[in-house]
Amino acid sequence: RVAARGAAPRGRSRARVKSLSLLMYQAAAARRSPKGAARGQDPRGLDACNTASKFHFGRFQPGSYSLPMHLDEAVEKFRTFIEHERGLSPRTVEAYTSDLALFARHLDPDSESSPEVASITPLDIRAFLAGEVSQGKSSRSMMRRVAALRAFFAFLRSRKVVKDDPTRQIAQRVSRRSVPTIVSEERLETMMDLPDGTLTGLRDRAVLEFLYGAGVRLRELVALNVADFLPLGDRVVVRGKGNKARVVPVGGRAKDALVAYWRERFGAGALESHGRSPAFEGRPGGRVSPRTVQRIVRRYLSRVASVSKASPHALRHAFATHMLDHGADLRAVQELLGHASLSTTQIYTHVSIEHLKKVYRKAHPRA
Repeated sequence: RVAARGAAPRGRSRARVKSLSLLMYQAAAARRSPKGAARGQDPRGLDACNTASKFHFGRFQPGSYSLPMHLDEAVEKFRTFIEHERGLSPRTVEAYTSDLALFARHLDPDSESSPEVASITPLDIRAFLAGEVSQGKSSRSMMRRVAALRAFFAFLRSRKVVKDDPTRQIAQRVSRRSVPTIVSEERLETMMDLPDGTLTGLRDRAVLEFLYGAGVRLRELVALNVADFLPLGDRVVVRGKGNKARVVPVGGRAKDALVAYWRERFGAGALESHGRSPAFEGRPGGRVSPRTVQRIVRRYLSRVASVSKASPHALRHAFATHMLDHGADLRAVQELLGHASLSTTQIYTHVSIEHLKKVYRKAHPRA
């Protein structure tokens, strides 16, 4: 009935709209690149006739392809994405960015011109990883390099900057987690009695007690303020990786050490008036630095135990292992440590099993 009234059939109408859209696109292409338009090609290397299939009723589907992007520009956009949209921790952002900077240096050693990301091939990535292995990089470092590249190209694909992901053909190496060396409970008891009664000694003891009693990470401890502990109870909220909040316990001895330190530092007044002050002080009025906390742990832990890495993380390892030794649930330990994956926490079960084997061999008459 529509055709009888003189209107064009629906199929012809769509064809006209499609043709009109193609003409408009070619005209815009001609303004950008007359030579490409004269050959009937898109200035970005796509055939204009094939491009017609990208249109849908006269409207170009966004993201079908993008203008060429150089690697340095793409890395900056990726950094902004993982920092502000994904909310990754500052250390992860720096790690991924530094890995991509190494990759860019491999592609352009002379820093003359940043390559286009669309021109990067799996061979380029394999050559980069092979070079890193030849320099003696550890398996964990290589896993992080691959993870950074995969996240980067996944981001570019989601933004339609590249069509294919060159990291798809790169196999992820499986790294066996090394079992950490655990300091015994008796040695840690001895360590806690080493700091003296000065203000610095009280601070050091509070740091040691809180690291071992709560199992927090180094930067989680450094970021705490006095207000985070108020009202003073048996728990505190810390913010871990990715700015994720979790509740951690404040054991009786850790609480006593904190109160003794704050009483010597602030006097007998109410703690509420010092809520904005850092929980652990470095220089007068300033927050304790991560390097200072590392020195505190190294100074005291090296006096009671011979461990390869006398670091704050050693006390975190001891916290998790001793919890499991005394019957704590693995899921509960995962929550206390702030692990996103249970597989990360399971490394401590191997340590606990070895401890149980020793107890069994020592105690059982037929072991």
